[in-house]
Amino acid sequence: MCAEKFSTGELISVIIPCYNEAQNIEQTLKEIYEYLDQYIPEYEVIVVVEKSTDNTLEVLNSSKNQKTIVLKNEKKFGKGYSLKKGIYFAHGQYILTCDADLPVDIKKYFQSMLELLRKDEKVAAVFATALAVKTCRRERGFVRSVVSLIFFVLRQLFLQLPVSDTQLGFKLFRADIAKKYCPKVNENGFLFDLILTDLILSAGYQIEEINVKVVERKVKSSVSVGEIIKATYKFCKYILFTRSKLLSKCTEKVIINDKGKGEKASSI
Repeated sequence: MCAEKFSTGELISVIIPCYNEAQNIEQTLKEIYEYLDQYIPEYEVIVVVEKSTDNTLEVLNSSKNQKTIVLKNEKKFGKGYSLKKGIYFAHGQYILTCDADLPVDIKKYFQSMLELLRKDEKVAAVFATALAVKTCRRERGFVRSVVSLIFFVLRQLFLQLPVSDTQLGFKLFRADIAKKYCPKVNENGFLFDLILTDLILSAGYQIEEINVKVVERKVKSSVSVGEIIKATYKFCKYILFTRSKLLSKCTEKVIINDKGKGEKASSI
C-alpha cells in the first residue's frame, strides 16, 4: 500500500494479546514494524501481556520500538480480557487485532482488508479466514484442527452467522464500533471473538471476509484439551441461556439511509 493513501491524521492501532510467546513475539514485532514503518505514517502497537511462565516480557521489552505500549496483566485472565483491554486503550480510527504468532502475512493482506473496510460504512470489520487449512490436521496439528472444526460446526448449527471463521487471530475493525460493543462482551476467553461478532452482526452491521494463507510458526499449540472442553461448555451456555438476553439488552439495529449516514432503529 502506498503511504500517500493514508492521511497523516489517520491512526492505526495494532493490538496483540500475548501469553507465553517468547519464541514468537520478537519476529512478529519485526514484521509488523517493517510494514507499518514503510507504509503507515501514524500507528501504535499495544501488546497486552498475560502473566507468563516464560520470558515473554523480557523478549518483548528488548524488541519493542517507541510506538509500542506494553500493558501487563497481573495474572492469566484470558485472550478475550487482553483484547478488551487493548481495545479500550487504543486511540486509532482502525484497530487490527492479531495473535502473537502473526498467523497472517500483514504485508500481503492488510491493504485489501483496509480497502474493504473503507468502501462501505455498513462494514464494521474485515476478518481473515482460512477455514480449510485450520481444520486440516496435517496443516495445523490435532488440537488446533479439532478446535477449529468444533467451533465451525457449532456456529453453523446454532448461530448460522454469515461469517465462516470467527477465531483466526487477524481482524480489522472500525474503532468506534469495536469500542461500543467490546465492553458488552462478558467473556474473557476464546469465545470473546465469537460473541463480539454476534453482537456486531445482530446490530445490523456487516462483516467482510478475506481468504488468506496461514503462516505457521508455533511448534506446539498452547491450547489444552481442558480449555477446549471449557470453551465448548461456555458456547452451549451462551446459546441456551445468555444469547437472547444479551442481544436484546445490548444491540440496536443500524439503518444506513440513502445519504450514507447511520441511524438507530428500535432494539432487537
